[in-house]
Amino acid sequence: MCVIEKGTRNICRACRYKKCLQVGMNVKDIRGKYNSTSTDYERSSSSAESTPKSSKDTELGVSEAMEMAQVYMNLEKYCENNYCESNMCRDEENLLIDRMLNSNVLELIQKTSPQCPRFKRDWKPLEILNFENFCRSWSRSIVHFLDFATRFPVFNQLSTSDKRAWFISRLAPCSFLTMAYQTRVEMCEGLLFGCSNVYPLKSDRWTSVENEHLRGLFSSITETMFSFVIYPMMNLKITDLHYSLLKACVFFSTGIVVTSVSDKGMELMRNEYAKHKNALLKLLMNGVENFSEQTDILFQIQDVQNTLERISAHFDQEIQYFHFLGLPIVKKNLLVECHINKVS
Repeated sequence: MCVIEKGTRNICRACRYKKCLQVGMNVKDIRGKYNSTSTDYERSSSSAESTPKSSKDTELGVSEAMEMAQVYMNLEKYCENNYCESNMCRDEENLLIDRMLNSNVLELIQKTSPQCPRFKRDWKPLEILNFENFCRSWSRSIVHFLDFATRFPVFNQLSTSDKRAWFISRLAPCSFLTMAYQTRVEMCEGLLFGCSNVYPLKSDRWTSVENEHLRGLFSSITETMFSFVIYPMMNLKITDLHYSLLKACVFFSTGIVVTSVSDKGMELMRNEYAKHKNALLKLLMNGVENFSEQTDILFQIQDVQNTLERISAHFDQEIQYFHFLGLPIVKKNLLVECHINKVS
């Protein structure tokens, strides 16, 4: 395949053809669409309909995809609005956060450990990222993801060990997607973390982040997020409905990191992924009859997902480096389990 560059990706027809095959489109369907002069949308199935799926799944229509998206949009609103007003002072909240971070994933899923207080998330850029508010916002993201994951019936059908492995695998990609979408909604010139904190996009403002380790971690992550996640979401005009289905796809994706999920659990989640990806593409391609435009949508969504996986892997590697340096922030059981010992 050609060397992929930001300004010319997806232009080469041979590369587009190979990429269609990689994401599961049927060979005859691809050639038929390229060679056909007909604009009749009903003559051939869209790329969304050609996504691999279980034989048990029936083909989704637009209305069914819309209903599915509505369910997940309500779930996301529930997770975002699931907060408690309390008289707890900041030190007391930080104590609970510290106790949660010293627990393990199974205790968190089974709700037998302390949890980060569900204070209201603030997506306004009011202060520059530092170690304290990063730890606070990431802890809040963990319980947000806990609320999200444990309300999927399929997730609750997994064995105990599979639940643990899947939670660890999907925590970072889903959390980074939420941060990216909220940054897009706020039209912020920096990556938002959800506790009034932001990492600036412009390099001349990176010096405002006092900690060199945070600068080393989030400078590249922020640039990559804007180039390959946030800007593409703006280009695709991603709505709350699209975002909610996209997050479900990211949740059900097997990712790029090898996990210890059983074959049975993996098959279950792959089938769910195919169904949800089909629904997402059905909505995004609704009314789009041009094959080139359809494939562009398909490739952009795939690029967004791939980027989230790469960012998550990079984040894990940097956390491992923090651990090697002996930084206090990562000397926590939960962070070690989720970002350092992911396969164990």
